[in-house]
Amino acid sequence: MDDGQTRVEVRYDGDIQFSDDETAITRISPGGFLEYWRNSDHLMAGINKQGVLEVDVARDGKNLDAASAEGREIIAKAIRNMISMGFDLDGRMDRIYRRGGYPALLSAVDSADGDYVRGRYIERVLIGDSVSAATVEAAVNRIRERVGSDYDKQRLLGMIDTVYLLNDSVCADYLAAVKGIHGDYEKSEALKHFLVGTVPVRQYTGVLSAAATVGGNYEKTNVLKELIDQPLAEGKPFDSLLQVVRQMNGDYEKEQLLKQILTKDIKTGDSWAGLIRTTTTLGGEYERSQVLIQIGTRLPKADSLRTIYMDAAKTVHGDNEYGQVVKAVSL
Repeated sequence: MDDGQTRVEVRYDGDIQFSDDETAITRISPGGFLEYWRNSDHLMAGINKQGVLEVDVARDGKNLDAASAEGREIIAKAIRNMISMGFDLDGRMDRIYRRGGYPALLSAVDSADGDYVRGRYIERVLIGDSVSAATVEAAVNRIRERVGSDYDKQRLLGMIDTVYLLNDSVCADYLAAVKGIHGDYEKSEALKHFLVGTVPVRQYTGVLSAAATVGGNYEKTNVLKELIDQPLAEGKPFDSLLQVVRQMNGDYEKEQLLKQILTKDIKTGDSWAGLIRTTTTLGGEYERSQVLIQIGTRLPKADSLRTIYMDAAKTVHGDNEYGQVVKAVSL
């Protein structure tokens, strides 16, 4: 690694372990070695012929006593640098956990370099035993704030037990993290993971707000299909669902979603009225007529709804399709 000011080079083989205070090399497996360069600082460690761990250090081409203050400084700095790059990562996570538990592991994310190392710390927390909702919430915030790649964000969010998502604070932070994902595929996969469990009605609009940020019609449709399969929530959640559907561009996807909604047990007049008005946003007359026909066969017998339906029917101009739409509500 060379940024123009600092050149770091590491070569190694075998299993390498550091001390609990991360200032010394405690073990290198037989046949293994470690060589580290940072500008003019050099460290070489391995097992000698007598089977004893041997560490040599040098600065500016001058060999130093590894036990001297300067030698120990070089070794400690080298270890800190290598740890930030992921060396002895499992051992370091064990040491951190022993010292401070899950909060200490999450704090280590802040000083780690790269998504791989940060992700490993977060993984260790998410797969842990007896993790509190507050700890999961902190892990979600680290994913949102510290992990850069969409792939890693989605992968880590997918590791969260959906039981924690019933907690409103965890839910809000999870959905905020989802909104921070740029790729439509990764964002949709994170939302589908959220929808594995039953979504409480109070969280419905938040999920829809996140779903609305998915750009691709295909990915957004897949998320909305999963949401529609949830127990029906009329009122504001239903209105929010229709609003997201109305804003979609593809008639095919919009038609499929409206027909899926029609398989639900819709009860309120307001829901039926909203569904009819959303249907009129379909660009193609054929698609519009097909959804209206399905609505007409199930529409409750109420004069106000019939008026709204007949107004929608007037947006279908083909004589044959118009006749089928009118006939559907008269059956």
